[in-house]
Amino acid sequence: MIKNSFTIYNFSWTKKFVEKNIPIIENNYKKYPNKNRWDCDCHVVHDNDNKIEHIDFNFLRKQYEACVKEVVKIYNIKKYHIGDIWYNYFKKSQFQEPHIHMGNGLTAVHYLIYDPKYHSKTEFVNNIKAPEIKEGDILFFPSNLKHYVPKNNSNKPRLTVAFSIRNKDNEN
Repeated sequence: MIKNSFTIYNFSWTKKFVEKNIPIIENNYKKYPNKNRWDCDCHVVHDNDNKIEHIDFNFLRKQYEACVKEVVKIYNIKKYHIGDIWYNYFKKSQFQEPHIHMGNGLTAVHYLIYDPKYHSKTEFVNNIKAPEIKEGDILFFPSNLKHYVPKNNSNKPRLTVAFSIRNKDNEN
């Protein structure tokens, strides 16, 4: 795998998807403003979470699978698996702690509500400079890059969807 490499694609359907699904996200947020599996302050819903209303994860998975087929070629990954998909919704003062994703695959972050005037992009540790992104972009990077989301200082919410791509080339 290429160390510290980034790949970016853009999905033109992002705004329409947000318009259709934001009522579900807001409703979930009202019930569980700090729902997550980590040591952070943000609202997170996974596609395999029970007892919570889901956004259209099936649509997302189909779109992401088509894109991932092309992305894995760039990183010379032949056998792979896309794990669970989750959304991250950050309102004022919420953040995501520094972390890595397990395995030697890729991590993907799709920026659904993102305005660089108000929101922080995904940041990386060890002096790794994050690429410039815009709303609708999906950013792919090696899973072992430690990254985080700084505190949202804006009253405007920030929404991303993330998932991991497990590299199965070296597994038996």
